Amino acid sequence: MAGEAVDAQALIAAVAERARTDDPLVLLETAVTFAGMAGHAADAMVDHYVADARAAGLSWTVIGDQLGVSKQAARQRFSPRLEVSGGPAVEPAPAAPRLVSCLEVAAAAADAEDSVPGTQHLLLGLLHVGVAANVLDRLGVTRERVREAMARLLAPADGGPRVIGDGEAEQAVTSARRFAASRGQTLARTEHLLFVLALDPGSSARRILDDLGVDPARVKAELNDLIPPLPRPPRRARRAGKPALSPHACSFCGCTDPQRPVVNGPGVQICRDCIALATEIVAAADEETNHAGSRAARLLP
Repeated sequence: MAGEAVDAQALIAAVAERARTDDPLVLLETAVTFAGMAGHAADAMVDHYVADARAAGLSWTVIGDQLGVSKQAARQRFSPRLEVSGGPAVEPAPAAPRLVSCLEVAAAAADAEDSVPGTQHLLLGLLHVGVAANVLDRLGVTRERVREAMARLLAPADGGPRVIGDGEAEQAVTSARRFAASRGQTLARTEHLLFVLALDPGSSARRILDDLGVDPARVKAELNDLIPPLPRPPRRARRAGKPALSPHACSFCGCTDPQRPVVNGPGVQICRDCIALATEIVAAADEETNHAGSRAARLLP
């Protein structure tokens, strides 16, 4: 095609400009370098659109057909790992080897269903090894019961697509790693991930646990001794810090303006402006959840 010829000539000109010599070997070496750069850019472009296709709920079978390769080849080439880098708020703790092993089992479970990894797959992975597996065993949670609940609760309507994960596996893993770091732990372990899954009321994993009769409070109680809170600073250090708030000060913003009355609770008080801010945050979260639900609904025929 004419466009391809123009692009090739542009690359040839760029190679000549970069090499700044007529030496054939130097020109060839520079050309190989440029070809590698172009290849990496092309791969990154394809990776981007494959990730978009997966986010839209397309299966590896459909993607493989479009690329002219098998489902297995497409998955092996493009399937991302479950570990995700954290944001600037709290530097996530690295994943412990047992947690990594559980994530591999979770990814394999999603692949077997040709599904986007979801929190229900993480729940299956946690039954593989580690402290979380022991806790789930004590609570009567087994692979068979989880799979039965997945098939019953997450099955599509007649004629609809196959089970698709809730797509929140990566976010849950990142939250678990941040949670571990916030508790002063050097590694994120299976118990941190189970804690995050059990206390997230909107996740597929929590929906399955509820269906199996597992009380989140019981999970939290089982994990409390395994995930100790951060140690309190010495009394002297606490005294050297900020003075205690007055009975009329907001515990969140510290405001003492008498025109901003506070609502008192057990050991805490909150002002009118902070209540309004909290309401806005909850409303925004609800709107985001509803928007995500509408996106998922568009995937159905």
